[in-house]
Amino acid sequence: MSRAARPLTQYSPGGGCACKMPQGLLGDVMASLRGDGLLAGASGPLRVGLDPGDDAAVYDLDGLDGSSLVATCDFLTPVVDDPYDWGRIAATNALSDVYAMGGRPLLALNLLGWPAELNVDMLGDVLRGGARAVADAGALLAGGHSIVDPAPKYGLAVVGAVDRDAILRKGGGRAGDLLVLTKPIGLGVVGTAVKRGQAYPSLVKTAVEVMTRLNAEAAAVARAFGLRGGTDVTGFGLIGHLHEMGRAGAVAARLDAGSVPVLPGVAELVAGGCGPDGSRRTLANALDRGWFDPGGLDADRQLLLADAQTSGGLLLAVPADDADDLVTQLHDRGDEAADVVGRLVDGEPGTVTVEEGP
Repeated sequence: MSRAARPLTQYSPGGGCACKMPQGLLGDVMASLRGDGLLAGASGPLRVGLDPGDDAAVYDLDGLDGSSLVATCDFLTPVVDDPYDWGRIAATNALSDVYAMGGRPLLALNLLGWPAELNVDMLGDVLRGGARAVADAGALLAGGHSIVDPAPKYGLAVVGAVDRDAILRKGGGRAGDLLVLTKPIGLGVVGTAVKRGQAYPSLVKTAVEVMTRLNAEAAAVARAFGLRGGTDVTGFGLIGHLHEMGRAGAVAARLDAGSVPVLPGVAELVAGGCGPDGSRRTLANALDRGWFDPGGLDADRQLLLADAQTSGGLLLAVPADDADDLVTQLHDRGDEAADVVGRLVDGEPGTVTVEEGP
């Protein structure tokens, strides 16, 4: 039997959603494809496609009693060294895009890349963790595909369903809506600290609990309040995904940095240099392209707002009159860190301005 030569997180230069392609580069490539007419826009039964893009595709299918299919896929490199936890995290992260559209997962397929020298017992633990997350979501795991790969990679292709009158869209928010974030940020910083051997066990345990928490309850609350705007916060960080919401909805955003929930102990890790390269790329792109105005926020706090989350929370656009009640319901249903972190305003679409910080 083969055995692991080193910890899981040492097999890839980037961990979790910090290994995503740079936001600016990806946007430029997709823009060129749009120019060639190669991206499927919303048309006919395709309610949500790639032009404009969103967290998942939505396809109307006859016989679903007012529901549509939601389709997505996501995979990532290890963010923690425990294989079972990594499997749960990667699967939870993939399922999140269905919840980010307001839907419910139905069916999942494994996506797996595995180094030949890695212990097969570890492989079983990864798949077992993924299967646990799918089962917890009330979905079925029904197959998949695997390849031999120098860097371990795991995730899911997921099909779900969403009520056609309850779809969450990146561009569904309106000026005046408040922004509610359902999970704390700092997960990318923790992943980098794990790779460097600087993460203390209690923080890793807390981060794993956050990353393996399904966004099911948050999506259910969003549906109950009739929300139309939202996304999940993953590899492009809070400001990157808020930028996408603003561009899609033709609005700007004001962010209250002091209200953003942050994992305890993460600020010290950032000060110690544990910011992921992916987070640094997002921040540099935001500043270079001029859509992020950090105000007087120091460099460490700016980086934290761009921190590449793995299996982060939902970012919801909420009418101001509903925000307090919605946050209370999120707390009651287990999203204890949920809070109002800013608002959408009239202005240059996609711009994100920090109003204040502690």
